[in-house]
Amino acid sequence: MGLHHVDHYAIETNDLEATSRFYCGLLGLTEGYRPELPFPGAWLYCENGKPTVHVMLLEEGQAPARSGYFHHVSFSSSGAEQIRARLDAAGIAYKVVVLPGFGNTQFFMKDPNGVSVELIFPPEETRQSDIDAQDNGRKEDFFLKGQ
Repeated sequence: MGLHHVDHYAIETNDLEATSRFYCGLLGLTEGYRPELPFPGAWLYCENGKPTVHVMLLEEGQAPARSGYFHHVSFSSSGAEQIRARLDAAGIAYKVVVLPGFGNTQFFMKDPNGVSVELIFPPEETRQSDIDAQDNGRKEDFFLKGQ
């Protein structure tokens, strides 16, 4: 008995195409099987074959539900340089942080729906220039402005 891991998170969107482009085209998830549900959407899968992001298309004019104090979702990631290049080419704003004491590189960004997303990479993918540029003295130094 007990909690084992986060199974998935769900995003409500007015733009299914832009949301899928962000998660699949930029971050590398793939769209896969989704059971027949009574509303349109997509299930996006990580490399491990798990449908981690469930996207639910809102009806025209429908506002998204409020989720309280949820701050961000984080993906264990690899390929920092490739993802950095894709984000730069797409003009996606992101904040780079090196986790003090661990050396992991983190990218913080917003998806097209305003959801805060973190990608965390192993220490061996950390650039020395990112370590040198760190100012981790305040909470504001960790996240993209507005996160």
